[in-house]
Amino acid sequence: MPRRTFTTAEEDGHKAMKDMLTLALCANAIGNFKIKPLLVYHSENPRAFKAYKVMKEKLQVLWRANSKAWVTHQFFIEWMNIVFGPSVKNYLIDNGLPLKCVLLLDNAPTQPPGLDDDLLDEFKFIKIVYLPPNTTSTLQPMDQQVTSNFKKLFTKHLFKRCFEVTENTNLTLREFWKNH
Repeated sequence: MPRRTFTTAEEDGHKAMKDMLTLALCANAIGNFKIKPLLVYHSENPRAFKAYKVMKEKLQVLWRANSKAWVTHQFFIEWMNIVFGPSVKNYLIDNGLPLKCVLLLDNAPTQPPGLDDDLLDEFKFIKIVYLPPNTTSTLQPMDQQVTSNFKKLFTKHLFKRCFEVTENTNLTLREFWKNH
């Protein structure tokens, strides 16, 4: 979210919420096949889910939780075996392609060498390749456009929702952030 905004006198001194989450995005090289993302949040069952009766199982993400909203080695392996492996296998079979896959990863601590050993036997056709250290921002395709476009679209949608909710009401921006 923006660090600075124009606020009214009533809202002066408003502190931005520092609610963090991690979203791991994945797609094939040509972009016609997007894998269900891994989302890590600090709460297993957020209050907003209860208020709006959201069922995590129906979300288009694999939802995991830990106190710092970081992807752990365990979460990554679960995502690989529950989401990535089956999705890629089905995609390759459905499109009559050979069972061959390269997963390109940066050198984050959650992705230590030897991840191949943690894959289920049915997904051993997946080869994991690591980028050299400190090259992710220039070599990683997801960092070049996908992530920035996702952030732009998310922010656009969020502010559009803000304007829709507050347009014909006396609702302040602070109240919107707090209640919506």
